[in-house]
Amino acid sequence: MARFVRPVRGKPTSLLAPRLKSHCVSSSLESQRSLQRHPPAGGRDKMSLSQELLTNDILTYQLSAKRNDNNTVFQVELTAHHEAVIYASHLPNYNTFKVHVDNRANIMTSPNSKIPNQTARQSFKILLSNPRIKVSWVKVHTGNIGNERADQLAKDATQPGQPHSLTKLSKPRIKRLLQKSMLEEWQTSWKNGDTGRKIYNIMPSVSLRPANRIREDVIFFSQHGPSPAYLKRFHLSDSDYCSCGGICTALHYATECIYTVSWHMRKPVPNFEQEWMKRVANNLISRQKICRIVKFISENRDLFRPP
Repeated sequence: MARFVRPVRGKPTSLLAPRLKSHCVSSSLESQRSLQRHPPAGGRDKMSLSQELLTNDILTYQLSAKRNDNNTVFQVELTAHHEAVIYASHLPNYNTFKVHVDNRANIMTSPNSKIPNQTARQSFKILLSNPRIKVSWVKVHTGNIGNERADQLAKDATQPGQPHSLTKLSKPRIKRLLQKSMLEEWQTSWKNGDTGRKIYNIMPSVSLRPANRIREDVIFFSQHGPSPAYLKRFHLSDSDYCSCGGICTALHYATECIYTVSWHMRKPVPNFEQEWMKRVANNLISRQKICRIVKFISENRDLFRPP
């Protein structure tokens, strides 16, 4: 008798092949698993678990079910291994069985009572109470008769219309899903917001990783700094003009002001200031010039005060 338990995702690639063999009877019990990538309708990958029971190479039982898209590969492998252990535990007690696995992670979890994974702990309890069930490693793709049958059954399980099997999500997976949802909500808020548009023009995408922008970059691109135009917005200055006669904007300091001529850049044509800011923000040499301009303004505020 042989039984094949197979998680699937994509092309037929055997990852796990537990093999259960009865040493007290002439028939044998085998369980195999493989993982495939199979893109179904809609372009979304599906993972499935399939089971086959063969008696003397004749199919006598089969079962297949889809796994949730949010279940991890390791969860599917553990589930298939767990199903094989459960099946062996329900067989007559006078038979002894070996579960052959080609995945080292599953072998390491079998004798570990402290592993946090609930499925792995349940498998451990079954193995502990059933000494006749042994777990060991076996090599896959060795011409096993049930390999192709389990591959096809697992592939068929990814098609529409098959039942879904419920498996709890792991804590790391839940954290990743929550983080993804948070980033999507944050991105929508950042995109549709009314404030911070100058920074949005340069950094349109949100991220949990620091942008590593220096102080001078933030002052220049946000235009929040010790310039008369910024101070006038908060009624801290009566004029927004520079002592050279121009209106104190970031573009003025970088392209027109006579006091910063040593670090001037080419002035953009009208209506292309945002594109100019993007190019400057992404250019190392331009940012170095911006850094020197902002430092010079901060160190010589009296020079830039309006007359």
